[in-house]
Amino acid sequence: MREDLRPPLLSRVPERAWLCLDAGVAVFFAAAFVGLASSRGSVAPDAFDYAAALATTLPIAVRRLWPRAVFLVVLAAGLGMREFLLPHADLLCLPLALYTVAARHRAAVPLVAAVAVGWQGVAELPVTDTVLEQLALVAAILVASWAVGTTVRQRRVYTERLTQHAEQRARAQAAEERLRIARELHDVVGHSLSTIAVQAGVAGHVGIEGEMSRALHSIEETSRSALRETGRLLGVLRDDDGAELAPVPGLADLGVLVRRAEATGLEVDLAIDGKVNGEMELTVYRIVQEALTNVVRHADAQHVDVRIQRQEGGLVVEVVDDGRHGPVRPYGHGLTGLRERVRVFGGEFAAGAHAPGGFRVMARLPQ
Repeated sequence: MREDLRPPLLSRVPERAWLCLDAGVAVFFAAAFVGLASSRGSVAPDAFDYAAALATTLPIAVRRLWPRAVFLVVLAAGLGMREFLLPHADLLCLPLALYTVAARHRAAVPLVAAVAVGWQGVAELPVTDTVLEQLALVAAILVASWAVGTTVRQRRVYTERLTQHAEQRARAQAAEERLRIARELHDVVGHSLSTIAVQAGVAGHVGIEGEMSRALHSIEETSRSALRETGRLLGVLRDDDGAELAPVPGLADLGVLVRRAEATGLEVDLAIDGKVNGEMELTVYRIVQEALTNVVRHADAQHVDVRIQRQEGGLVVEVVDDGRHGPVRPYGHGLTGLRERVRVFGGEFAAGAHAPGGFRVMARLPQ
């Protein structure tokens, strides 16, 4: 049994769990910053110190809900952290808020603002090696937070685009498969029902027992063949590995097509010169099948020539009848489907009136 695909582990964590984690982190940072503000030595902390400590930390609890607003509040509160932090800049909450913004939006301007606020906390005159080291540390931590957030955002966008592309490709493949199945059903059902209808008409108008028996036998044979091919198509749709599928028709089955057409009163001359590649056999079979179906239904013909032969440049399949309605023969779904089949192999297809009378279907397939 096929296992269901599951998302990555972190993607399975519910959103409320992440919010609870952020709330815990915010409370921990708030307690730590308030403790730092209370331990300023001889200088007693004032309300501004506590407000800055709480404004810098507590908004982290909702950073996933309102990333930009939380960043602005933490950024502004960071301006008042100089008095009790070491190295006088917030290197915990501000980078976390910057990461959250960068993971959701383009964040070049927030990066510049965060670096400026961080530097104002550690910049002192005269500029000593210690001050330069602190400036570099602040910039490195903030740039790293921004870079990680930007990478996460780009990865998310890339994954979404891959998903969209996969969905579009799946829809295109499904549409192509529906078109292929529609062609197959048209060829199978259209040919079989047309042949059955003509044979039934012959059986109904001919009083000779032998002729009626042959017509009814041909109807039975055509019906069974249609059922087998329809079962093959349904088996493909079910994708059942245990199903017994009928073989795909090929050149060996053209004789059956000819006998069915002859049962309707046509004279069919079939000539096959050369072999056909396995993948192309079904297309050749469908071309002959559709052409004979159109002759039976529309042509009012007496004779049909079917030629399959190799010529310079490829394999030529030609079906020519002597019917009287060639110039006005309908160019319907069947011939359109044949043109699409031939186009898959990069071949040429033509169908139209044939002088001095009748209709001609021709396909040239590269080999």
